[in-house]
Amino acid sequence: MSARTEFGMTRTGSARIAALPDRLREVDLTLATDRARVGDVEELAAYLEADGLGDEVLRARYGTAGLFDAAERLYVQRGTGQALGRRRHAQMPAFPWARAARGPLYLLPGLSGLLAARVLGPAATDAFVGAAMFGWGWTTTIGSLRYAEPFGVPGHAMRALLVLGAGAGTLGGALCAGLSGGTPDLRSAALGALVGGTVALSSGAAGVLLSLHRTGPYALAFAIPLLAAVAVTAAPTAEAALATLGLLALMPLLSALHATRPAGQLRPSWATLRPHLAHAPQGWMLALTFALLTQRLGAWTLLPLVLATGLLEGTVWHVQERLQRAARLSADLRELRRTGLPTVLLGAAAFALVPAAWAYIVPRLPIAVPALPDAWAFVGLYGAALMLSAWLANHGRLVVLTLTWACGAALMLTPVFSSSLPALCTAMTLLCAALSAFALHASLDPRSYR
Repeated sequence: MSARTEFGMTRTGSARIAALPDRLREVDLTLATDRARVGDVEELAAYLEADGLGDEVLRARYGTAGLFDAAERLYVQRGTGQALGRRRHAQMPAFPWARAARGPLYLLPGLSGLLAARVLGPAATDAFVGAAMFGWGWTTTIGSLRYAEPFGVPGHAMRALLVLGAGAGTLGGALCAGLSGGTPDLRSAALGALVGGTVALSSGAAGVLLSLHRTGPYALAFAIPLLAAVAVTAAPTAEAALATLGLLALMPLLSALHATRPAGQLRPSWATLRPHLAHAPQGWMLALTFALLTQRLGAWTLLPLVLATGLLEGTVWHVQERLQRAARLSADLRELRRTGLPTVLLGAAAFALVPAAWAYIVPRLPIAVPALPDAWAFVGLYGAALMLSAWLANHGRLVVLTLTWACGAALMLTPVFSSSLPALCTAMTLLCAALSAFALHASLDPRSYR
């Protein structure tokens, strides 16, 4: 195999690029499998870009002249293209059950804050809802930032997002609570600022800890505030509720600060944070839709989706691994697409069965669970939509996701679709159909198999 480089020489020629810089050698170690099956420099450059290593990053931190210079240096290393002539074989990936077990952890921040806010009154509850919706989108931004530095921890940049999120939550909580009664109320605004800032800060800390896979510190940081919140529910006083909010702000913050001690290579600047902020709007639209549906159907009806969040993460991860396996086994793009096109839809359908089964079985058990027994089909459709959205977000379809879920939230507000459960099922079916079409279109792109 021979491929002409931008320097006018070929990989099989006698001229060879000098040894790799130390940091670029780290990249080469992670790309060894991909490099073994690439056919030219351009394909290797695409792999680098897909990992977030663009021109500016490679020039600033990896000692190269840019994207194609780095791809050129990596391409001439021993082993490039050696897999192209081999008989293809790849083992079926195992499902990441460890991720599935994380689902209940997502309940801890919201449950602690909600129990404390309810004791403080309706204004504090409104502030909690607004801050929780903001935190949903903000944690997606934190997760995106974390993977922008795959070989380290962007500690200072993640701390910057924590501060920005807490500030926005404080302001939003003050507005939600101050205007909840119809007229401005400074006392309610001050209480809302406290609740909103606390919830936004704890949500951001949760995003930091989970993105860094610090499951143990995460559980410990939120278990103590949750125990305090349960105690407040048993003996409700404003002082105890405020103390619980203090624990909810302090414990996760300390854990997040400890986890982000490494400064990282990414500077906490606008240029660093701006590319990742695009993840937040689609998260906010998801949160708005969830809040509207919770108001219509009740929190207990949608609880299976929250508990299955870890399973959703594992399903998205497993689907992508299966797509990568298809890329290794396929001889050409047509075969790859034929194998890969149904994979995402089948993954969404398989995931949807779990919350749907929960929503069908649990309300029929001889225990008092205030969930709608006939909502299992809707919960399954909603689960499939969330799984498709998570996969599309990983592949950069953020604008279309934001617009789609904004339309979904608008549908939930219309009397036609919000009047009954069958009407809501119809709206969710339309949403699933749109997301399925977007997923099929994304599956045509070879970069979706990385």
